[in-house]
Amino acid sequence: MPIKGMDNVKKAIAKTKADSNIRLYAIFFDGGSEIIKETPVDKGRVRNNWFLTTGQPSSSSGRSASKSGAESLASLGTMPVNVLNNKIYITNNMPYIETLEFGGYPNPSKGEKTSGGYSKQLIPYNTPKGWVRSNLIRMANKVRSL
Repeated sequence: MPIKGMDNVKKAIAKTKADSNIRLYAIFFDGGSEIIKETPVDKGRVRNNWFLTTGQPSSSSGRSASKSGAESLASLGTMPVNVLNNKIYITNNMPYIETLEFGGYPNPSKGEKTSGGYSKQLIPYNTPKGWVRSNLIRMANKVRSL
């Protein structure tokens, strides 16, 4: 004998899954966008070399300089509609990305662009010691609050 109301339960489960997917997609898209926009810019090569991939991290780093990061932002548009059960990576393989994130510039600074070993461009974002990590923490908190 079928359980009465089972169709409604199945519909509710499907709706919850779809709603969760939409929320996760938005968190990943917005978080990736913030990571790209907050990337310190000199000529724009690092900002324009973020790659969104699924399954495994990208090994690419061949984009030209763009202070707007247009190609990186466009890369976010390749995110699969269904993010649940997908491994999604946002990768930047520029050789100095780790120095930007973790510091390591000469301290005291030899120029006007760095302070305390970090890019001065990170200060307006209140993340003088890593904008990627701060965005990932914000994203994780949003996921936990779902």
